[in-house]
Amino acid sequence: MFDPTWDPPRLKEQQLVRYLKDIQEFAMSSGKMKAKRLQQLLQAIDFKQLGPYYGGSYTSTTVNETVKLELCKLSELKAGVNAEKVVLGKVVCSVRNEDVVPFTFCMVDKDGTCVVVTVFNLAAGKGYIIGDSVAIPEPFVTDVNFCYKGDKFDFRMIRVEAPVVLVVNGKKVTRDQQAGVTLSIFKKYD
Repeated sequence: MFDPTWDPPRLKEQQLVRYLKDIQEFAMSSGKMKAKRLQQLLQAIDFKQLGPYYGGSYTSTTVNETVKLELCKLSELKAGVNAEKVVLGKVVCSVRNEDVVPFTFCMVDKDGTCVVVTVFNLAAGKGYIIGDSVAIPEPFVTDVNFCYKGDKFDFRMIRVEAPVVLVVNGKKVTRDQQAGVTLSIFKKYD
């Protein structure tokens, strides 16, 4: 390192590695949930919890077109954007992060497949709790697989750019759950 006494980067590295280890552990163990409780959650997944996505389509508010959606299993998703697909699952845990962005949780589908979900632009103090049903349209999937300083990280992740595309417990997420834009200006003196 150029300045070995500069602590913030070292601290940030430790926080990031801890966050990744937590994600890995929770994804592999379905949120460390007990088998009986996990089974109850899986049995409680109902297609009606798709809300406006129930029925195989929805009308896009941005382009005012009908978008076809097919419910699929988490295991059927491919890396990248999964156009015209929707997934439904239950939240099994949230993952603590030193940074508030992104809000991170793990969810399982009816088959018990567990994935990590990162939600960006979520308003402060908002989030999802264990047992919530979450539907994600056209999910963007990343397969994370790398090694860092002897630790191997291997998990599947869905990235959600804005919470307003989600349906939680059968209801579309409202704009009050999306973070507002903040502009900060400062003048640098020479």
